[in-house]
Amino acid sequence: MRARGKHSGFSLVELMVAMVIGLVIILGAGQLFLNGFQSFRQVEALGDKQAALTFVSDVLVREIRRGDFDPDRYEFRSAEDGESCTLFDTVDDQPIVDGFSDESGCSGKLNVTPDAGGVDGLHRVTLTLQGEASAFEFYAMNRTAAVSGGG
Repeated sequence: MRARGKHSGFSLVELMVAMVIGLVIILGAGQLFLNGFQSFRQVEALGDKQAALTFVSDVLVREIRRGDFDPDRYEFRSAEDGESCTLFDTVDDQPIVDGFSDESGCSGKLNVTPDAGGVDGLHRVTLTLQGEASAFEFYAMNRTAAVSGGG
């Protein structure tokens, strides 16, 4: 027989309070995990966009500097996902990189302005990524034209 003044376990109210406190802690940890995972995905998507822009700018700048750049060689085509555009090399019929947007529905040419600012051999290249409000713009100079003073 047990003594009357001693407790042998937890009451139902104590168990319920402990369960609620544990649930709040688990929900808080889950929310932190979800926020971290979403941040990771956003950073990864931004890194992919930056890598695409870097690759395309390297390809185009190399061709412009060598003097064998042909703006008709590149065109935008609808990507396989149907939501973005892929920059294609029409000579080799190979995709260069995808994820770009184009106001003309993926049917336009690469936006390159030769003789930008009235300087012979200087080209302004404008690219816009899918889902981005601002365009990526850079300038490249034909080295042969720069050294020879034009032409």
